[in-house]
Parts: sequence; C-alpha cells; structure tokens
Amino acid sequence: MIQVAGRQTSRGIKIQVAGKTYVISYPNGVWQNYPGELREVLLDNLVFAATIHLPIVFGEAEVLYNTSRPLFQPHFFQNLIMDFPSCADVDHVSTSNLVRQFMNLSVRFGDDRIRLPGYREASSPNSSVISLSFGKDSLLSYAVCREIGLNPHIAYVVEPSMKYEEKHKTALARRFHREFDVKLDKVVHSAGLLRDGVHLGAGKTELGWGLQSTEYALILLPVAHSYAARYIVFGNEQSCAAYYADREGYVCHPAYDQTHIWTLHIDSMTRLMSDGQVRATSVIEPLMDIAVMGVLNHRYPDVAKYEMSCFTETESGRDRRWCLSCSICAKMYLLMRALGIDPRRAGLSRNMLTAADRGFFSLFGGKDVATYALTRLGRDEQLFAFYLAHRRGDRSELVREFSSRFLEEAREREEELRSLFFGIHRPITMPAEIEDKALSIYREELARLQEEATP
Repeated sequence: MIQVAGRQTSRGIKIQVAGKTYVISYPNGVWQNYPGELREVLLDNLVFAATIHLPIVFGEAEVLYNTSRPLFQPHFFQNLIMDFPSCADVDHVSTSNLVRQFMNLSVRFGDDRIRLPGYREASSPNSSVISLSFGKDSLLSYAVCREIGLNPHIAYVVEPSMKYEEKHKTALARRFHREFDVKLDKVVHSAGLLRDGVHLGAGKTELGWGLQSTEYALILLPVAHSYAARYIVFGNEQSCAAYYADREGYVCHPAYDQTHIWTLHIDSMTRLMSDGQVRATSVIEPLMDIAVMGVLNHRYPDVAKYEMSCFTETESGRDRRWCLSCSICAKMYLLMRALGIDPRRAGLSRNMLTAADRGFFSLFGGKDVATYALTRLGRDEQLFAFYLAHRRGDRSELVREFSSRFLEEAREREEELRSLFFGIHRPITMPAEIEDKALSIYREELARLQEEATP
C-alpha cells in the first residue's frame, strides 16, 4: 500500500510520499491571497492528481490519502485512462494491463466529504495568465493575447526533472522581462518529481505526465486570482487532436491532456472553481504547428527570438537552450527552413537535415521521434515541410533524399497539404468574445503563408 499525506504551507502545498517531501510553492503572497476554502479544494485535488499514478508505477493495489475525496476525481480518472495507450506505447508495456491495474486499484481517503468551491470574486475580461514555456506555442499565445487586449501575465511551472530547462528559461525570463516589462511568476513544482520514474527508482516512464495540463490549470488558479484574470491560456494548437492506433488497437493520443475535447473539460474545472469567472482556453487552436511557427516569426519577431522548444534533458543541453540532438530540435529546424526563417536566429546553430539526423524523422522511418510524429498528421506535416524546404532551394542530405523518394507525392497532394497546414480550423475552446479578434489575425497571416506556398 502507498500512503500519501498532503497539507497546506504558507506558500502552497506539501506532499509526503515514502518519507520524501514534495511541494507546489507560489511566489510570495499568491497562495495566502487565494480564498481559504478554495485552498482546501485545491489541496484535495492537486495531491490526488500528482500521485494517483504511483500505485501503477510501483505495482501496488491500494493507495491511502489523508485528504478528502477530490471534487475532480472523475476528471482525473478519464484523463489518466485516455493517456494510458500513449504511456504504454512509449514504455513498451501493455495498455490493457495498465487499464486493469487502474480499474482494480483500491483508493481510500481521510474522509469522503467532497469539498465544494465557493468563489465570490469578479474577473476582468481584459486580463489573462499564460502558461509560458518559451516554446513557440506559448510565445504565440502571449503575443496574440497582447495584441487583442487580454493583458497577458506569464507564469512558469518549474519541472525539476527537466535537467537544464529551468536554468535556460530563467535566463530567457530575465531578458523577456527587460524587453517587455512583464515579470514571470515562477511556481516551484518539485511535486513534478513524482512523475519522474528515474527519481522514484522505478526506471523511466511516461506514467503521470498525461495529467500535466489538467494539473497546471488548477495550479494556476491562484495566479489568475492575483491578477483578476478571466482566462488561463494554454498553447494547444490544432495538431494536438491527432491520434493513432497502438499495438493493441487502442486509440492513442500523444498528449490527451492537450486535445481540444479535453481542454473543454479543463475549462469546466476552472469555471467550477471560480463560479464561472475563470476560463481555460487556447487562442492558437485554429492553427497547425507549421502555421504557428510562420505567424510567430512573421508577425511577432520580437517575441519569436525567445523560442526554446527543446526539453534539454541531456548533457547536450547543459550550456545551450537547444540540445541539437533530439527530434524536437530537428523538427523546429525543418519548420524554419520550410518557412524561409534562419534557424540560427533562434539559436539552432547546426544543420539538422543531414543523413545523421534521419532517425529524428518518421517520414524516413526514423524511430527516435515524439509520438505525434507517428500519426498520419505528423507524417504529412514532415512531407509538406520538406517539400517547402525543397522549393526554397535547400539541398541538405535529407532534402535530397526527400526529393528522390517523396517529391512526386508532395506535388500530387500540394493543394490538399497547403489547405490543411495553412488553413484555419474551427476552434471549440475559444470563447466567442475573443474568437473573432484572434481569427482576424490568422486570416491575414495565413493568406500570406498560402500565397508564399503557391507555385
């Protein structure tokens, strides 16, 4: 049996598991200024969300909490179940076995009283909080919110298992603050180590990571309260809805917590916690990945130069914000070359379209890829991007290989691919009061991208 104890501190939440302590700690005053009864609701729910995967990681049949039964237990259940196929695929285990273990798990609480929120504050429609990672998606979200008058405040949840990420992003945040006069509210999240299988002594695993966006939405509620923010904004673009079938035939979402359908459920959670005052949304939902890159770099070059999409998990990323040895770096390099953007401007200092980088691209049968690249959409995105790079005159080794193997297919499907990747897709997570403003920006920018991509 696993025992989990959670309690409040003066700055947030403390979680104790197996004799170790983990925290969710807010900037000074943020936690204490959040209403007391809501802090209790967050305690119950965040302690549960951060640890409910642990019995599966350790093969235990029972978990005991000292907290009350969480209001959003059914949400966490669905989120975790829908993430299992992706976890199983990455971890090379059986989806069915994960589902069986979870369904048979005994979960007990200190009491079965479900605490309900009672929020009585008003929010401002001209204020938002961006969950900023300095990836292209969150940077474009910040820039668009700034342009349409949502007065974005930025927050960053520090994940200690990302080895060098905090160092690089802290440096970026200082520069960002100096240029745009916006501070970064850093939430220390050592509870993220409870998703780090190596730290836990269980070996590398994806279990637990699939609740990240759901957790972040709840974690950011006190930050939103401190700014009377109406919106918590995530950088979930259109391709987050992509999926494929795993080895057992289960539908596999590479990141279920970032899908648009699930974002609607996250929005229901933030609304329930705030009497309808705080919404969770994505202002870049209508755009595909390559379009995000194009809009960010063309319309907001002052923001684009801060991009850091690499996780810097290895020694290659110790002294630079791009490790230059992973599929994320390779993909960003390709997208920039496809769009006529100089990758060196963002810090991508070497050609990542060499024969040695073939393993980073599923189009060529590469296996060292993110699971999104295994979807049909991910494969076609690479096809279109290599085609655009070829048309712009790039003759790197992989572009030449593309030309010999896939150029005919790309030409035959050119109109389809251009419409798919440079089109506007109907959003379902954007409130009506901001949708028209955001779409007017995208219509203008995508018209330019389509024109550039037309022979």
